[in-house]
Amino acid sequence: MSEGEVVDLAFSLAGSGVPEDYADALWRALSGALPWLADDEAIGVHPLARVSPANGRCYLSKHARLTLRLASAQVERARALCGTRLELDEAVAVGEAKLRPLSAAKVMYSPFVAVGLADEAAFLAECRRQLAQLEIEAQPVVGKAHAMRVGDAAVHGFSLMLHGLRAEHSLRLQHAGLGAQRKRGCGIFVQHRSIAPLSGD
Repeated sequence: MSEGEVVDLAFSLAGSGVPEDYADALWRALSGALPWLADDEAIGVHPLARVSPANGRCYLSKHARLTLRLASAQVERARALCGTRLELDEAVAVGEAKLRPLSAAKVMYSPFVAVGLADEAAFLAECRRQLAQLEIEAQPVVGKAHAMRVGDAAVHGFSLMLHGLRAEHSLRLQHAGLGAQRKRGCGIFVQHRSIAPLSGD
């Protein structure tokens, strides 16, 4: 799959809220609704957007979004989610979907990268190793520690910002991601809000 074939598909959501640690339940609901998602290693599920965490829940605003990162060839299949209901301790209705092409930026951010390490120094070293393996040149800045439950296991990680990216490396990063648990919201990078897109190197 070439990097230019990867896109984001954002679905509107309607409901009161979901558990604060919703990632595993969300993935199980999605793969139950569209079983082929589980067989596609390139699929990524963004953390839910426009939600407000409080008192152990994430409350959905009227602008809440569920976004999948996937190959453009899979977009029409994924649109089958429109009109479905996902059970995340209570029903969340999936509405219309909008296509969002990826764009390059010098600074990219992921709120949760999981590489199997809870120690910050070891985490940073492993991220550097994976970036080198992907032939991506960037300066990493480690942020807040995070944890989530996947079944009976705890998954640990950190937020991560990467800056100094060339356009081709920014798109490669968005395509490949970093670390594990991509289908539970980890290692998916988005453009930092304060940074303008790149038109070239």
